[in-house]
Amino acid sequence: MKYLLIIIFLLLGNQVFSKEMYVPESGEIVFEIIRKNKTIGTHTISFIENDKDLKVDIEVNINVKLGFLTIYKYRHNNTEYWKEGELIKISTNSLTNSKKKYFVEGQKNNDFFEYEGVDNRKRTGLNVIPISYWNYEILDRNVFLDSQKGILREFDLKEMELENIFFNEKNFNAKKYMMKVKTIHSSDEKPFPNLYLWYTNKGELMKLEFDSPEDKSIITYNRIK
Repeated sequence: MKYLLIIIFLLLGNQVFSKEMYVPESGEIVFEIIRKNKTIGTHTISFIENDKDLKVDIEVNINVKLGFLTIYKYRHNNTEYWKEGELIKISTNSLTNSKKKYFVEGQKNNDFFEYEGVDNRKRTGLNVIPISYWNYEILDRNVFLDSQKGILREFDLKEMELENIFFNEKNFNAKKYMMKVKTIHSSDEKPFPNLYLWYTNKGELMKLEFDSPEDKSIITYNRIK
């Protein structure tokens, strides 16, 4: 469950996605995180729009209990600033179950995007995109910025079947994608799981799923708002 923080999207087949980022009218997307038929946490994405500027706040809280005893805990907070579809700034902090703390700080600087994480300060192109699920444009890429550790990771993406997802008393057609991360870093304690994501033809994230690296149990993000 260490990697409960990482995922993506693409324009494939007959699905035509809007080139604008999807922002819900309510300004918020909330998932409950399920493991072995029990709710273990929440993943909340909040949006604040101001003309061409967009601020996105992401919060992940996970607690796995055995009886009254907490056996796994994870926290992640991420704030992203976008302008006309371009990432301007990112600031994140994470606390893992093993008490390890991670942070990422990144900001546009002229013709580059500079960022700092486990490998200290680095720079990349302005088209960088963090792995923060909500932004389907990641499906058009093969590299993302790991928002927990601040490193660039390559991945392969596979388009899968169209599925029906029931949410908010409605049925939604959502395309399923599988993302397989190829980049391994020395700080990785366990291999990355395969990630599965479901998006509507508007680019709206409806569901997320992966196998826990710890015990191979299936972790599912079900949309509740």
